[in-house]
Amino acid sequence: MAGRQQLTSFEQILLGLICKAPSSGYDLKRIFAVTPMGVYHPSSGTLYPALGRLGQRGMVQEQTPSIQNGSSARHRRVYEPTPAGRATHATWLREPVESATVARDLGLHLMRFVMMEHLFSREEVLGFLYSLADALAEFCAQLERYTAAAGMGDLHPRLALDHGLSVYRASLQWAEHTIAELSATADGSAQ
Repeated sequence: MAGRQQLTSFEQILLGLICKAPSSGYDLKRIFAVTPMGVYHPSSGTLYPALGRLGQRGMVQEQTPSIQNGSSARHRRVYEPTPAGRATHATWLREPVESATVARDLGLHLMRFVMMEHLFSREEVLGFLYSLADALAEFCAQLERYTAAAGMGDLHPRLALDHGLSVYRASLQWAEHTIAELSATADGSAQ
């Protein structure tokens, strides 16, 4: 079945944006241009082929245009998710975080967290955050063991490794803080 082919991270993000609100290619380019998602800022040569692949795989479809008083204006393609696209998006969001990929995919995991807000229960979001925190803790422990075993004699490599540890420790601290905040909100302790 076409829908079972694995989507790229970029295709998953496009699908998520379209699941949030039907969008044209132009709408999607503007989202990438004016939000922190600019790190994915695609060219037209990347965006439109990705939308085409999503359509071929049955994840999105073009909305039926409404006819307006004999207007001859150019048809604007607006993409909406199919039921298969919504299911694929939800499955991607629910994937657990693994310590082996947490460093490479940290930004992608944060994107998944953002896209969960209005789709999943607080318990599901907390489950995701716990898996993220566990993966970050394991990754930090691996870096700490490497540092201890490597006996870094040169200053610059040690300082660069210290930077990496600081970044992942900060991400772990954020995950723990976010878990506490969402848990408190769920208990009615905070707004």
